[in-house]
Amino acid sequence: MPFRNQEFSKEPARLRSVLDTLMKGISGASLSTIETILAHWPTIIDESLLPFCTPVAVHEKCLTIAVTDPGLIQEIQWQSDKILKGVKSLFHEEIITQIKVSLRSQEH
Repeated sequence: MPFRNQEFSKEPARLRSVLDTLMKGISGASLSTIETILAHWPTIIDESLLPFCTPVAVHEKCLTIAVTDPGLIQEIQWQSDKILKGVKSLFHEEIITQIKVSLRSQEH
C-alpha cells in the first residue's frame, strides 16, 4: 500500500486515499460505500429505529448494523429484506448481499 504519492515521491499521500486503500484491502469495500450508506441511512431504516441502530462496517458484501438493545436484533433481522432493498438501490453493483446485526454497548 503506497503511503506516498507516486507522481511526487516527497509528498505524503492524502489520508483519505490511504484509508480507502486500507478498507478495500481489509473489507473489500471502499470508504465511500459505508459513507454512502450512512448518508442515506435515515431513508433506509424506520424512523423509530434510527436512534438505536447504525451501519458500522461492510465486509465481503455483508453490512454490519450495530444496535444498542438486544431486542432490536430480531427487529432488524425481520426488516432485513427492506433494509437490503434500500441499500442495494444506492449502488450500481451488488456491493451488499446480506446483513449482520451486532450488539454494542450504549455509552452513558
